[in-house]
Amino acid sequence: MILLRFLVASSLLALSASCSSGGLSHLDSSLVHNGRPTEAEAYSDFLIARFAAMTNDPQKAAEHYALAIDSAPEKSGIADRALFASLLSGDYREGVRVAKRANTLGSEAALVRLTLAVEALRVGREDDAKQMLEQSRFGPFNRMIARGLSAWRVVDTQGTDAAVRYLEDGLSGDPRLDSATLYMMGLIEMSAGNDDAALSVFDTLWDSSARLAVGVEAHAQLLASRGQRDRALEILNTFDEQVGHNASIARLSQAIASGDKIKVRRLTPDEGAALAIYVPAAALMSQTSDDVSAVYFVLALALDPELHVARSLWAQSLSNAERWDEAIGVLARVPETSAFYATSRGQIAWALQRSGRSQSALAVAAEALDHSPDRGLQIQIADLYRAVGRQEQAEALLTEIIRDDASHKREDWRLFYARGVSRGELGDWPEGERDLLKALALQPDDASLLNYVGYSYVDRGEHLDFAMDMIRRAAEMEPNEGYIIDSLGWAHYRLGDYETATQHLERAVELEPGDPVLNDHLGDAYWQTGRKLEARFQWRRSLTLDPADGERDRIEAKLVAGPNVPLVKQAESGAGAQLPKPVRP
Repeated sequence: MILLRFLVASSLLALSASCSSGGLSHLDSSLVHNGRPTEAEAYSDFLIARFAAMTNDPQKAAEHYALAIDSAPEKSGIADRALFASLLSGDYREGVRVAKRANTLGSEAALVRLTLAVEALRVGREDDAKQMLEQSRFGPFNRMIARGLSAWRVVDTQGTDAAVRYLEDGLSGDPRLDSATLYMMGLIEMSAGNDDAALSVFDTLWDSSARLAVGVEAHAQLLASRGQRDRALEILNTFDEQVGHNASIARLSQAIASGDKIKVRRLTPDEGAALAIYVPAAALMSQTSDDVSAVYFVLALALDPELHVARSLWAQSLSNAERWDEAIGVLARVPETSAFYATSRGQIAWALQRSGRSQSALAVAAEALDHSPDRGLQIQIADLYRAVGRQEQAEALLTEIIRDDASHKREDWRLFYARGVSRGELGDWPEGERDLLKALALQPDDASLLNYVGYSYVDRGEHLDFAMDMIRRAAEMEPNEGYIIDSLGWAHYRLGDYETATQHLERAVELEPGDPVLNDHLGDAYWQTGRKLEARFQWRRSLTLDPADGERDRIEAKLVAGPNVPLVKQAESGAGAQLPKPVRP
């Protein structure tokens, strides 16, 4: 708060100076009464709001931006900020109130118009929604959302055919570029019962390699409802392999495989409009590491509170911004009946773990596993066990998942990779190596896997040529990944090539300057090349970067006596292992 008070005081001093320069006759009358200009409160609230926004407190930011609106010189701009902060804090009702004020003040901000359009759709004011969704007033991203919202508004007011024609007018002719619009078109046709038309759209999208979970789920529902269960399962399994686990997809796949009767879900206009916001927001979140997409998930949930996939991703965006408690609060509202309930429990466990509450995380994980056998949840919990050092539990759970996968004729390289790491940590290198080679055979072109297997061999002195080949390939594939470049440098170090090691380790620290391990490794390389002053500097820097508990004493010892890392030699123990042939990129 010291910085904040300084900023406020500086602003007030500037205001005071400007008033005094003109003499007493120019003083604002409020100064005579309370010693402060009327703008002072506005500037104070604005600076508090800015500080709150910078320190990840959108609720406080929203409160003080709102207080600054009436007395601020530039009212609409402050109102726009207040709206963004309100939605970012998850307060939709306050967001609507602020959006109305901003609109009255003449704001043309896209978020203001989208918020008012959502509220108008929600309460059935179609004319207001149409006015707010005028697309010429939006940039490309928000225009995509506005177009989707408008299509579902047209469904409600003019019917399905008019909505489809409206969407067709905006198509480019390339299914890859039009995928979001085409998925909306397919969902609109399906919601009206025009299943042949919907299937035609979904088939076109699938053939173009478009993979949107809500669209793929609808596609599979239609196929299964018509008796094409094998085709539906093929599509769902392909999605799982290419894109990853999705709770709704997994639930539908299980229902189809079990022979259950599949009911096609026909969306209401509000449910469709919610998806028109959710789909672009999910794409935005996949391309950013901040929580900006959260504001769109809040708008989507205002239209469809049962869109729990949006709640799940909203919580993920909050976790990306380290707003752990808020993420847990959002996830706690996912009901047990939701397909995303199990996933939400896993997310809660991870939020607890990442915020330093490991015991609570493990308790939630155990409860979640007792509640549900969901495969996605099992994978989340196995990763959690690995993160907290419970390798035996991780290995056992991963073995259970792999065994179940085998009964369904499925092999997931990521599970073999994870179990191989756990088995190695448990001291069972032969079994760990077997898993890692299995993962490598299934996926020979993953940089992280290549890096891990290669470095494991270097560290053990086994298959050194093959190991260095893998690490080099990983570095070629991901030249800006600091941890991979560090592995390349550290492998050269362990083999005694200190000059080459130093070059790579310097590059690694440039890429990841805040990593204690990378700085420690560079210090060792400097020491071996005679640059002892620089070595001690790197070790001291590593100590300031919060190294693991066991590492601190080791680094402090090196400040006195230097490093003691033995060179590796070709070991005989691994000479007979069956290695896959290196695959050149």
